[in-house]
Amino acid sequence: MTSQPPKNFNGVAIIAVSSVFFGVMAVTTRLLAGIVPAAQIVTIRFAVGSLACAAYFVISGARPNLKQWRFLLMRGAFGGLAVLTYFFAIERLGAAPATVLNYSSPIYAAFFAAWFLGERSSWLKRLGLLMATAGSVLVTFSSVTSASFVPDIGAISGFASAIIGGAALTSMRKLRNDTDAVTIFFAFCVIGGVLSAPLAVPVWVPLSGRALWLCLAVGGLSIGAQLLLTWGMGFTTATAGSATTQLVPAVAWVLSIIVLAEPLSSLGAMGATCCVVGVLLGVVRLPVVEPALPTEAE
Repeated sequence: MTSQPPKNFNGVAIIAVSSVFFGVMAVTTRLLAGIVPAAQIVTIRFAVGSLACAAYFVISGARPNLKQWRFLLMRGAFGGLAVLTYFFAIERLGAAPATVLNYSSPIYAAFFAAWFLGERSSWLKRLGLLMATAGSVLVTFSSVTSASFVPDIGAISGFASAIIGGAALTSMRKLRNDTDAVTIFFAFCVIGGVLSAPLAVPVWVPLSGRALWLCLAVGGLSIGAQLLLTWGMGFTTATAGSATTQLVPAVAWVLSIIVLAEPLSSLGAMGATCCVVGVLLGVVRLPVVEPALPTEAE
């Protein structure tokens, strides 16, 4: 009998592709630092996503599946707050270190998934999550320039986004049992926009030229990244899926060096390496040994 491919394979592959989109989005957001406030970028991102989803529903004639409205609210609220704190961290720290901090969320997603969803993870996945988190700690220290070693508020914001993002990933995994990816993304954008708009309006700056196109690019990249992530989470566990998102810091770091010329310290390189290794450990499937069937003599 031909063996079937692992169930987690498709989900992990899809989320890996979404990670590339997320990495490019982080670098694009950093290009706007000092030009457009983080809250405004977030609001525009959510507005673009909301309009795209609304257009899909109108053209296709489909309707949002609101049966799991409580979890949709959770996904939108946690996701919106995670993006706000993440983009603020990018503004303060840079694309690479902020992204590594934000994507330590798998350790929190694993905790929330075990608590709320009853998911179990292998020791190899737990080791991978710990390594990814250790990498995030190394990156944090690599970005400290003060002799007092007091974390910048951007670092604190990055850690906050990781914790909140873990809750968002877990609620998204729960929703993917019976809710389509577009509905989940639509709720994420609408509720996230409601949360970010009040913070953006007081500091809103007029947009034109390069700044306008970069903001729209952030919105477009987020559509592709979030839809792929949400879709992929339907084919894997919260632990393995969120661990795979640790590819985002690696992508963001490489692009930050190439596009933004952000410096790379040896400590930061060690942290990024730990994150990548954590991903590999987190997605490996241990072989399952089938118990031997008893014979008639037994």
